[in-house]
This record gives sequence, structure tokens and C-alpha cells, in this order.
Amino acid sequence: MKAHRYILPVLFFLFCGIGSISAKQGTQYASSEDILSGQSIEQTVDLEKKLNQLEEEYNISFLYRSSLVQGKRSPVKVTGKETLQEKIKMLLEPHGLVSSYLDKRTFVISLSPIRELEVLIADTVSGIVMDGSTGETLPGVNILVKGTTKGTATDINGSYRLTNVGDQDTLVFSFLGFQTKEIAVDGRNRIDVQLMESILMLSDELVVVGYGTQKRSEITGSVASVSAEDIEKVPVLRVEQALQGRTAGVYVANQSGQPGEMPTVRIRGAGTTGNADPLYVVDGMPVGGIDYLNPGNIASMEVLKDAASAAIYGARAANGVVLITTKSGQPGETKVRYEGYAGIQNGWKEMNVLNASQYMMMMNEGAANAGLSLPFPVGQNVSGGTDWQSAIFNENAPMMNHQITISGGNDRTTYSSGLSLFSQEGIVGGDKSQFDRYTFNLKLDNDVSDVFRFGNSFNYSRIDRNAVLSNSEWGSPLSNALNMDPLTPIYELDEDDLQGYPSHSVQNDGLYYGISNYVAQEIVNPLARLQVTNGNTQVDKLVNNLYAEYEVLPNMVVRSNLGIDAAFVQNDNYVPVYYLNSAQSNDNSLVSKTENRWFTWNFENTISYEQDFNKHNINLLGGISAQQVHFEDLFGSKANLLMTDPQNAWINVGSDEESMTAAGGAYDEKLLSYFGRASYNFNDKYLLTGILRVDGSSKFGSNNRYAVFPSVSAGWVMSNESFMDDFEVINLLKLRASWGQNGNQNIGNFAYTSTIATGNGYSFGPDEQFTTGSIPSSVSNPNLKWETSEQLDIGVDLGLWNDQLMIKSDYYIKKTKGLLVQAPIPGHVGNNAPVVNGGSVQNEGIELSVDYRNYRNEFGYNVGANVAFNRNEVTHIGNAEGIITGAGFATYGIVTRADVGNPIGYFWGYETDGIFQNQQEIDNYVNESGNLIQPLAQPGDVRFRDLDGDGQIDDGDRTMIGNPTPDMTFGINMGANYKQFDLSVFMQGTFGNDIFNATRRHDLTTSNMPVRYLNRWTGEGTSNELPRFTWNDSNGNWTKISDLYVEDGSYLRIKNIQVGYNFSPRLLETLKLETVRIYVAADNLYTLTGYSGFDPEIGAASPLNIGIDRGIYPQARSYRVGLNINF
Repeated sequence: MKAHRYILPVLFFLFCGIGSISAKQGTQYASSEDILSGQSIEQTVDLEKKLNQLEEEYNISFLYRSSLVQGKRSPVKVTGKETLQEKIKMLLEPHGLVSSYLDKRTFVISLSPIRELEVLIADTVSGIVMDGSTGETLPGVNILVKGTTKGTATDINGSYRLTNVGDQDTLVFSFLGFQTKEIAVDGRNRIDVQLMESILMLSDELVVVGYGTQKRSEITGSVASVSAEDIEKVPVLRVEQALQGRTAGVYVANQSGQPGEMPTVRIRGAGTTGNADPLYVVDGMPVGGIDYLNPGNIASMEVLKDAASAAIYGARAANGVVLITTKSGQPGETKVRYEGYAGIQNGWKEMNVLNASQYMMMMNEGAANAGLSLPFPVGQNVSGGTDWQSAIFNENAPMMNHQITISGGNDRTTYSSGLSLFSQEGIVGGDKSQFDRYTFNLKLDNDVSDVFRFGNSFNYSRIDRNAVLSNSEWGSPLSNALNMDPLTPIYELDEDDLQGYPSHSVQNDGLYYGISNYVAQEIVNPLARLQVTNGNTQVDKLVNNLYAEYEVLPNMVVRSNLGIDAAFVQNDNYVPVYYLNSAQSNDNSLVSKTENRWFTWNFENTISYEQDFNKHNINLLGGISAQQVHFEDLFGSKANLLMTDPQNAWINVGSDEESMTAAGGAYDEKLLSYFGRASYNFNDKYLLTGILRVDGSSKFGSNNRYAVFPSVSAGWVMSNESFMDDFEVINLLKLRASWGQNGNQNIGNFAYTSTIATGNGYSFGPDEQFTTGSIPSSVSNPNLKWETSEQLDIGVDLGLWNDQLMIKSDYYIKKTKGLLVQAPIPGHVGNNAPVVNGGSVQNEGIELSVDYRNYRNEFGYNVGANVAFNRNEVTHIGNAEGIITGAGFATYGIVTRADVGNPIGYFWGYETDGIFQNQQEIDNYVNESGNLIQPLAQPGDVRFRDLDGDGQIDDGDRTMIGNPTPDMTFGINMGANYKQFDLSVFMQGTFGNDIFNATRRHDLTTSNMPVRYLNRWTGEGTSNELPRFTWNDSNGNWTKISDLYVEDGSYLRIKNIQVGYNFSPRLLETLKLETVRIYVAADNLYTLTGYSGFDPEIGAASPLNIGIDRGIYPQARSYRVGLNINF
């Protein structure tokens, strides 16, 4: 009976699989009483190998410390008649070892006969790690012997086992999302541990800020965070998309749904008419774009929204700062993780346009109203015609993502490395709109000693992208599909019509694409247009940041960072010989190539000091930073290629030597900065932070080479006051306020000076001979400086029930001064006006976010929402006109602009006042002199408002007819988990923004049109919204930019729904896996909007071009199946 006291724990250790105790079974059986063998034993054998051989031969198990047998050999006699016990004795006796038989065919090898099991496992500690809230076991918990590299991790059942542990050692238990726990061994052999979740205590989270980290409860500025878990729930192509709808005050709009398209990101509104993109800092390295990052490698993203938080980045922070931290390794065993998904994509909407019979009817009506002959026989019976949208959309376009990450380490060194592949085919154009990205990352951190630490973050990416025009009225695929007449076939099969086709008409597998007899100019067969589109961009990007830290004195740390950002971009374009219509043809093939190269180095040195004095805490930081950007480009082209295959479109294949061109250039940017930060904390109640940064930039004029950016912020943690002790439900109540200034140095490299322009000329001498020369391009301005953003922020943070409910609110006023404009100068100067700092913009808004999470029971759930209101207004423009013009549409002129009292990029046009129903209404619309205000109008035409009262309709009557910037942006996220199932839902949207619907080319009278145009005016009382259709638009019904083009762009979109299942531990044990999760997800599942176009989400690179729909490439609705495995 006594033996059974030991056999159960021994078997338990066997299943835990500790490497220093061997336990193996074979398939050959022997008697447990007296096992005989006819096998010969070698004269000299390796002890450990022979023990393994005996285990397999006799189906027994040996338990021993590896150190007792490793490297030892045993001389034995070979008779072939020894029993098993005799064989074991002959092997062990030469080394002073003995075996003790426990039970169940198990032997223990030791230096002396075993009496108690503790003799075997006196230095072994085992146990189970559980969730302190739910009681569930936790797989993958890291356990380290403190101060050593020795460690292990819990298995799928939450069990662990460590050998060679001393009585005085301390074990450190750590797991992501849980509080780290240290437990002294104190001679114990079994230690069961309960870890408490830390995710609920959001106020204690460490948040990355500029050049350091802070507890969230100690932050005095406005900082929003997005975690790796948030990104994993809604996998995105680009990292910026993870911010959409998740952070109040951050407006993200995709410029289109084309794979690889960069989204528009605005933090607290656009503060400039120039480049309004935020600064991105990855692992401490400011980078030029983040398309190279694999979203699956992101650990966290912090958005510095107010000036005080961002002031540490000075002249680059006026548009906000996004800090990105990539994933690091964790101490413990090596972990291998696979994450992948595959899915299909389709367009979620098609616009309803005229079919063939409707088109013919409308064209006849338009011609008749213009007094022209009818183009089609009346009453002709035709079929529905060509559905160009169905033809252009790529059904079930594939997308996939695969990522493998290897990470691990010990208490001194950690590492994380990963490979990923992402591929997405476009829903328009197929492989003509394709995005592929390959990434490799390696991150190392090493504590050389208690005072010296160094590390490196390396990222490499390769992007291969094909693209089509995604939002253009000048020949984009969807603009063609919407405006192409439905009478033209996709392929022309009529032999008589083919007789008139030029020889270089576009073909596909021997079939000629149809050419319209009705629509001309840029509107062509969209499939033929795709056939001759051959553009490719390849990007190789390498970002590396090396750091070293040295603690020169207690709490005083010196840190150096050396980072590089190298990007190599190659653009290849091939234009074959083609004929699309009489206006769109090319008689000579052309190949061109552009090589762009950016190389940036960034060197930073900081010294920080932190000290506690009783209830006082101070944190000081000082630093210096230097950065240089070098750019070079090279362009070449050549015509008349000897081969027509795009794969062979190289410059040396061109045969027209005279057509060969080459160009190139270079520039440098330099930035030298000094910065400091001082933070004071009294008793975790009163917080004060001051920042000062000085930036010297090569982009500034000689009289303003250096800029100074100060900020100050303060916080009062009321919840730590004694009078709050009775309010147990409140664990955090913090009031904060901040003021600061940031700069925007994205003003061009040589805007302050007068560059030399070539190719100009003048006539000289008595013969007036024209001579080509060079001239100064503009008047110089040595006083040119940065755009300055000054911001005041007041906020409240509230945490209830140990941060189960978190509420954050902010009010801000952001004023941007010194916008770049052309200065007003007299005409006799004889040169272009200089660029000066002569404009200002104000953004004012309120932000609110609420998050509730409850994971303390078997059923857990979370609900979160955020909303932001922003009002944008231009307050000053110092040029001669008092305006800044923006984007245009087709041949109709300017659509957007900026002027005082209105938002940046508002739609500028005429207000309409219904439709003239009869001639009497036209005759009654007169000015003070009794003259007709619209003398060319006819019944059925638009009535335009004479806003300036001058008795005529002209540019003086144009006003703001719409605002593309939302009044409100919002996001909603919900999640739940029950046992092994989990569910997440994410929604986002905008309210109060307008869209300029420019999908129809009204300047081309025969282009197709939306079905809603059938509701046009056809007689008195038939419509007061849409005018009559005529080919002779003398009244300017559509040629005048008016509110007829403007629609409400508000929307609510179910961005993602995901349902996942985590495999049971029992199954995982069989599969030898740690965790497995499978999920199904739907993206852009449903969009609630009143907008009639393809997609209400329309961003743009320029703040003056947002919200204009020229046939936007829409977001795809996708369905995915994903798998995550931890090996």
C-alpha cells in the first residue's frame, strides 16, 4: 500500500513532461515478477542509451535525474541469462547508483535506496496556474526562477513543473492581461497560483508616450489607445484602418476600396490646407508612412491628440502623433504562433442606371428638348442592354493572410520574429488591382546587466501593387461603367460593325471589345480600358532602430537611439498601341520607369531621472535629436517597343531612339532638435507636466530657422482624496487640463527661397530673336516658418467598479496659425508671389468615450462607444483673393475651396430654388430693373437663388452648398464570450457630412445616367427637384455647380462581425497544441445610408478634395475564415 502513496504524483510528473526526468514506454512486454531476457548485453555501453533500450524492450519506465547518468558508460558481462533486475544492477553499480521499484513497472534510479518520494523530487516544484476570477486554468503562463534564465510555461491544462529549484528561490508568474506574481518557494514542492486579471484596471495600464511610458492614471494630456486585441478582432490591410471608429476625435476615411489605398486620417479636424497627416512613430523611430507594417505585429497604438501630449515632437506634431509599438518577446519557452485567414470579396452595391430602352427614350427626349433630330427610332423594342457594372465587378475576389511568429527568451534576453504574407485582389479589375505584401520582423531586447540594456527592432517589407484609377472622372473603370451607354456590347460580334474598327482596336482572345457609337471622350468600354492598363509599383522598405540604455546612477538612465528608414520605390508603366475611341487612342507603344529612393537616419540621445521623495515624485527628461532625409529619383522612357507582352516592357526593348527621355533629381531635409520634459506627482493626487522643444529645420527661412514649442498640463486625481473614500464605486476620477503649441513643417523644401526655373525665354535684339533661358521662379521669403497649432484641452477621466466602466470626455479648441498662402504683390513685380504664413484655422470639439467590460463570470461581455463632434472654420486668409481654391469637376470648374467663416474644403456652388414650372414663373423672376434674372431659362429648368441681389446669376451668388467634413463621428464595439465561444461586433459611421455626387458626366450629353433621373420634370407639376433633360443646357441646370449635386453622406456601417471557437484542452492535448481558435468573420456586412452612390466613405489625400464622388472604387463586403494556433 505504501508504494501507492508515490505512484500517483510520479505519474502526474510523467504527464507534465519535464526534461530532466525521463519516462518512456515501449511495446514489448515482460513478467513483473521475474523478467528474463535472451538478449546479449554489449561489453561497454552508454548508460543513458541502455536505460532507454531497456524501457522499450520491457515496457518499463525509469525515473532519474539526468545528471546521474549523462556521459557515463558501464562495463557488463554478456551471458544472455540475466534477469532484468540483474541487468539494471550491472549497469548502475559501477557508478554507485541503485534502483528502487515503486509500482506499475516504474523504477527510480538514485544514489541510495528511495524511502520517501521527496528524495527524488526535493528540488522539483510543480502546480497549476488558474484565473483568480473564474477558476479556469491558464495555459501559456510564463514561470521563471527570479534572477536566472531558468523557466518554463504552463501546458494546455495550466500545469507546470520546474526542476533544480532551491528552497530560497522565488518564482515569477507572468501572463498577458494578468498581474505578475512573485512567490517564494520556501522548501515547497507544490505551488498552485491564482493570477488576477489586470485588464480591468485600465487606469494602471502603462501607456506609451513620447520618449517613455506613463500609467494611464498619471497622464495629464489626451491620449487614446488601440490594443493588439482590438486589431485582431477586425483584421485590417493597413495599420491606419485600426483607428477607424475606435478612438474619439480620430476621423479615418478610406480614399477608396482599392487594395493598398492609403486612408485619410485626421486628428481633431484638418488644421491646414496642406498636408494634414499625423506623424507616425514606430518603436521610437519617426517614419515616412506605415504601409510597410504588418497589422498582426502591432502590440499597441497610442494617439497623442492634444498639443501638450504631442509637444515633445515639436515641428512635426501639429496634426497629431500616432505612436506604434510592435510586439516583443516574453520570457519563457519558445512559442510558435500561426495566424491566418482566407476569404472572398464582392461589391456590396450597384447603382441603378438606365437600361437600353430607357436610355434610348431619354436620349430622344434630350435631343427633342434641344430642337435636334431624334437619335433613335421611337418605340424601338430592345433588350435590357449591357450591364457594365456586372461586367466590371470581379466576383468572389480572393484575399488571404498568413503569419508565423516565433518568440521567447529568459529574464535577460527576449526575442520575437515573424514572417507574414498578405494578398488581396481587387473587386474591380481583378489582378489589375492587386496588392501583395511580404514582411519580416525581428525584435531583440537584452539586459546585459542590472544597469545596461540594449535592443533592436528590425522591419522589412516588400509590396507589389497593381492599381487602377480609383476616383476619377477622367477614365476610371467605374466612371466608365456608369457613363457608358447600355447599347454598346462588351464584345463586338457584328461583322459589318467590325469593318469600321481600326486595326489597333483592343482585343481579348481574338474578340474585339465594343466601341460606342454614342458616348465619346474619356468614356470608353471599361473592360477595354483595363486591358490596356499596365501599371505596377514595387516598394522595398527597411526600418531599423537600435537602442542602448545605461543606468549611470540609481534612477538616472542615458539612452541612445539610432534608426534608419530606407525606402526603394519602383514604378513601371507600359502603354501599348490601342484604339478605344476617336479621342482615346495611342499609335505608338511607350514604356517608362521611375526609381525613387528615400534614406532617413535619425539619431537621438536622452537622459532621464526619476526619484521619489516621500509623497513627491519627479520625472525629468532631456534630449537631443538629429535627422536627415535624402531623396533621389530617376526617370526614363522610350517608345515603339519591339515586343507587345507587358512582361517584356523594358526601356531597352523600345526602338525609337529619338523618343528616349531621362530625368532625375534629389533633395535633402535636415532637422536638429532639443527637448525636455519635467513631470511632478504629489501623492498620486496632483500632477503637473511641462514640455519644451526647439526644432531647427532646413525647410524654414533663414530668419526663422528655429522654432520653439512649449506646453504645460495638469491633473487632479480626485479619487485619491480622503473625502472620496466613501465613494467605493469610484476608483478613478481625474480632472485634467493642458495647453501647448505644435508645428507643421510640411511646407515644402524650398518654399522660402527663389528656385531657378528653366525653359523660359525672351525676345532680344533688333530681330526680336527668341532666346531660351532661366529665371527665378518666385519672390523669396526668408521669413517663412512653420504652421503653428495651439491647443487648449480640458478633460475628465472616470473609472467605476475597478475600471469595469470607463468614461472619458474632452473639450478642445485647436487654432492653427501661419497657413501657407500666396502673398498679394503688385503686378509690376514681374514674378510669382512668394509663399507667406498668412492664414489661420480653428477646430473646436467635444469627445466622449464609454467602455464597460465584465469578464468575471463564465459569461463575459463588453460594450463600448465613442463619439466626437468637431467644428472646423477658417478664420483668416491673407492672400489677395481671401480664398484658397480646391478641387474641380470635369469641365465645370472649382467645386471646393476655403475662405473665412467656412470650413476647409467646403462645396462652393449655387443654391437652387426648385424648378420653373411654366413661363409665367420665369417671367416673374426679375431684378429691380424688371429684367429677367435667368433670361435663358425655359419651363422645366432650375431656378437659382440670386444671393447677392445684383439681379443676375453669377459667381457672386455661389455659397457653401455642402460640407464634406462630418459634424459627428462615432464607433460602437460589442463583444461576448461564453465558455469556448466568442463574438464581436464593430460598427462605425459619420453624421452631418455631405457628398458631391459627380458620378455622371453631364458635359457629355449622351452618357448614361441614374434611374432616378426618370423622375425629371416632364411637364408642369411633375417635378420640383430634377430639371428637364436636354442636350442644350443653356440655363446651366447641370453645368453650374449647384446643390443638385450634393447629397447627405451620413452612414452607419457594420464594419465587422466575428464568431470564434476555442478548441477544448482535451482535444489540444491529443493534438499536442497549446491553443487553437477558429473563426468566421464578415466585413462591411451592412451599410445604412441615404447616399445613392457606390459608397459614402470617400477620403482624399488633400483636405480640399474630400467627399467628391467621381465613381469611387467602393469598399468590399468580405467573408473570411480564420485560424489561430499556438504550438
